[in-house]
Amino acid sequence: MLITITWKAWSGKSTAAKALAEKLWYEYISIWSMKRIIAQQMWLSILEFNELWERPENQKEFDFKYEDYQKSLDPKSKIVLESRLWFFCQPKSFKIFLTVDEESAAKRIFKDKRSTDNYISWEEVLEKTKIRDKEDVQRYQKLYWVDYSDHKNYDLIYDSTDKTIEETVADIIKSFDIWKQKNQER
Repeated sequence: MLITITWKAWSGKSTAAKALAEKLWYEYISIWSMKRIIAQQMWLSILEFNELWERPENQKEFDFKYEDYQKSLDPKSKIVLESRLWFFCQPKSFKIFLTVDEESAAKRIFKDKRSTDNYISWEEVLEKTKIRDKEDVQRYQKLYWVDYSDHKNYDLIYDSTDKTIEETVADIIKSFDIWKQKNQER
């Protein structure tokens, strides 16, 4: 059964998704690995693909390519999928939304000091993250008429703020087992 993970920034989604896939012996597919697959299908390098995707006139087309790919996966596959829209494209999956306290997330981002970011404070990170989240919600509402941040879209809302990766994965597996039992009874 597919497991889909959507997130708030810096909730630990990639780490959790990879660890969950490993623990369950599932394949792991992220939005980034999906980009590589679609780039190959288009006979583009990942750099060429990213350059095209960044252009505003191409974003809608590329989003629909992601959607098509996501919908093409067999719902019975043993895959952990990490992307904003997996829950929408795979409605029969076990749908997880990882959340985190916004201040904690901003502090994690600021502390990480990624080379692509130039923040002067965690408060600046917080403000920019809120703007990005709002823009992302608006973009998906415009394209798909769906609010990925609406918790009623998910089977599990999980706050990872004060959790270790081991606790997160163990808690998700417990919820997944309960969900599987309920869905097999139907």
